[in-house]
Amino acid sequence: MGVIFVTTATALVLAAIAMMARDLTVYRLDWSNEIDAEARILALSTAPALAFDDHTLAMRNLSALRAHSAIVAAALYKPNGALYAEYVRAAVPRPPAHLAPAADQRIWRPGQYLELTHRIERGGEVLGTLYVEAHYDVMSRLRGYVEISAAVSLLSLALALALSTSLQRGITRPLGAIADAARQVVRRRDYSLRVLETTDDEIGLVIEAFNGMLDEVQSRTDALERTNTALRDEVQVRHAAEQALADANARLEATMAALRRADRRKDEFLATLAHELRNPLAPIRNAVRLLEMPLLDEQRRQWGRDVIARQVQRMALLLDDLLDVSRITQGRLQLKKTRVSLGSLVALAVETARPLIDSKHHVLETRLPAEPLEITVDPLRLSQALSNLLTNAAKYSDSGGHIVVAAELTADELRLAVRDTGIGLSAASIPSLFEMFSQVDSAIDRSEGGLGIGLALVKGLVALHGGTVQAESAGIGHGSTFTIRLPAAAVAQPAPEAAGAPLPVTARSGDPRCSVLVADDNRDAADSLGLLLQMSGYEVYVCHSSHEALAVALQTHPDVLVLDIGMPGMSGLELAQRIRETPWGNDAMLIAATGWGQHEDRERSRSAGFDHHLTKPIDTEALQQLLAGFAKRRTSTENP
Repeated sequence: MGVIFVTTATALVLAAIAMMARDLTVYRLDWSNEIDAEARILALSTAPALAFDDHTLAMRNLSALRAHSAIVAAALYKPNGALYAEYVRAAVPRPPAHLAPAADQRIWRPGQYLELTHRIERGGEVLGTLYVEAHYDVMSRLRGYVEISAAVSLLSLALALALSTSLQRGITRPLGAIADAARQVVRRRDYSLRVLETTDDEIGLVIEAFNGMLDEVQSRTDALERTNTALRDEVQVRHAAEQALADANARLEATMAALRRADRRKDEFLATLAHELRNPLAPIRNAVRLLEMPLLDEQRRQWGRDVIARQVQRMALLLDDLLDVSRITQGRLQLKKTRVSLGSLVALAVETARPLIDSKHHVLETRLPAEPLEITVDPLRLSQALSNLLTNAAKYSDSGGHIVVAAELTADELRLAVRDTGIGLSAASIPSLFEMFSQVDSAIDRSEGGLGIGLALVKGLVALHGGTVQAESAGIGHGSTFTIRLPAAAVAQPAPEAAGAPLPVTARSGDPRCSVLVADDNRDAADSLGLLLQMSGYEVYVCHSSHEALAVALQTHPDVLVLDIGMPGMSGLELAQRIRETPWGNDAMLIAATGWGQHEDRERSRSAGFDHHLTKPIDTEALQQLLAGFAKRRTSTENP
């Protein structure tokens, strides 16, 4: 009932407001038009007074405006704008003393004042201007509207109240009972509720139908509840089974992914291991063949024995790293701690890495605490770790780089940092850097060698000392920093044995069968193979880098080029492509010499322009058969 009352009252008020707004707007327009019409009539009646300069007649015409209460002021102006006659009600400002001639205007001023000006003309002659000011009394008319609207609204509300009371007894109350019952059923899910209030008319039939519907719904709800209970039990069992299956599948996927990663790393490690073992075998085999030659002088024999010793030492270091990693993984590596000077430990590590650092012309800077410091560590293992970090810094920095070894003692730890200006690290590679068999660069770029276990070995050795190691880098090309943190120790890694000094190769007297260029960044491998080929009657050029090999080749145009694929700076594949682009390079025979011998490696070398692919250690008899066949074919072509 209250809703009906409020709704009716609101509707009446809105209707009254709309009617008043509409009527006031129309009335204001009509009122202004009425004032304008009276002003025009007054202009016509005052024209003779202006024409004959009859001021009395003009004042009499203006005074007639007293009959219209809305007009509060009026004035006549001569053609030159001077005031001629005026009419003003009490307490009203006088009209302006001068009014410039203008066209007819209608202007509303604040306070509901209307100003009208009309030009007075007769026979085309301008006699003057009429000015009329009227006040629009909107409040009195608004009060009348409000009084009428209030009376109509009260009468309408009384009728609405009487009608709603009648409807409530016959319709609204029974329907409200149905609505209340429906709300209770929805809120409480209790289908036993019924509508008790009823009537003998159509509303009563609706109530009976509603109660019958509740009876039917209650019976079906009971049946559905029993079915839902059984289904929920079955669904829970199925969800549990599905969750267990999903967990098992997730574990299986994780296991399979780990196995695939392990298998891939195993393949990479085995390929790398084969490559690293083949690299020292090549110069060993060449040195053995040289030692078998009866005409070899003692100096050359000693050089061959030195090559064998260096390469065997390199293989021993590789195997030692493998054994150390295995012992750490199995928990069988025992530290032999002793009191040692920090300076001597760093010096031992630097001494191990010094050959490689000097060979690449790096600048090494050591920064130790001003006061001598002794630490209780396993000096062999810590110097091994520190020398490994120094070796990596030298290996992955371009020639002329800057390496810094810095030690800093704080209140609770000793920090050993190895900083370089090398190739740097990407942010994505750092998290997996210390994992087993982890290699940052592609295999073909790892020209310096390595099994991918060095940093894992560093991490294990440092962990045995109760410390940690971490890597930092500003990005590719911005160098890197490896920091070892120990309670009171410093860490480094062992460096591989540096390559020996290059062996000068002089031309052999006599007429060589063909010219051969040998390029390998492993100096022992390049020099021993070059000496072997020279003593077999070939004109030999030995180079230790791709850029050197390209320069020599462009100058000498060798018939055969034996190129190591994994050289730094420019790979052997790129060098072969550069050779093939020259006019004489199309006729040369290119032989790839590498430790990478899988099918994909052979296809890659063939695509780069190589004629043959030999894996290290190179079978020198097979190589000489290739050279002899090439020389024979070239001779038959030149002398048909």
